[in-house]
Amino acid sequence: MTDILQIQGVSKWFGSLQVLKNVNLNVAAGQKIVVIGPSGSGKSTLIRCVNKLEAFQQGEIYVGGQALSGVRRMEAVRRDVGMVFQQFNLFPHLSILKNVTLGPIKLRGLPAPEAEQRALELLARVGIEEQAGKYPAQLSGGQQQRVAIARALAMDPKVMLFDEPTSALDPEMVGEVLDVMRDLARGGMTMIVVTHEMGFAREVADRVVFMDKGELLEDAPPAEFFAAPRLERTRTFLQRVAHH
Repeated sequence: MTDILQIQGVSKWFGSLQVLKNVNLNVAAGQKIVVIGPSGSGKSTLIRCVNKLEAFQQGEIYVGGQALSGVRRMEAVRRDVGMVFQQFNLFPHLSILKNVTLGPIKLRGLPAPEAEQRALELLARVGIEEQAGKYPAQLSGGQQQRVAIARALAMDPKVMLFDEPTSALDPEMVGEVLDVMRDLARGGMTMIVVTHEMGFAREVADRVVFMDKGELLEDAPPAEFFAAPRLERTRTFLQRVAHH
């Protein structure tokens, strides 16, 4: 299997605070990686570096063999790396359809009719094609997050990043978003998911990665990771989340 993403010795500082410490992670095409760890462990910062939303000061990240530090134009990275945020980040003044077609038309140069056709297919895939003419404020949080997923997919990315995609949702909406993500996983999408949903991690991940204080400490298949974590630090964390 070829690695579609390689994170090599990446370190990052905010001022004097080191938030990523020599992180190494290789992801093969089609793999699903779930990243877990306490708040402030660097999980979100790591995936934001992969999307070039954050700069890193040491190391290198390769997406599809291309070094991110050498990329001058963000668009080149954003075309290949889809990102779904905690807070949806939809454009409130644009219809759902326009939110999904904007990237493909502007960044990929897709003709509008083609972009719209594809957008409607993706909205159908995430179960909300009937909402195409509405605006984000008219949709529930779960529906907005599904639009955000469709929008990321519309760019035909090589890798999909999810930054705690369910943490801003009401509990009854979490399932509908996780269902869409399960469907993507079954379809073979390469995914890196930062989440607190341990059931999703057990069920969908090929590998579960544990981060703490900016370090990537464990990386193992879910059965092994949850049954027999190597480190005391991981065991403590898992016991704590199990009791929530």
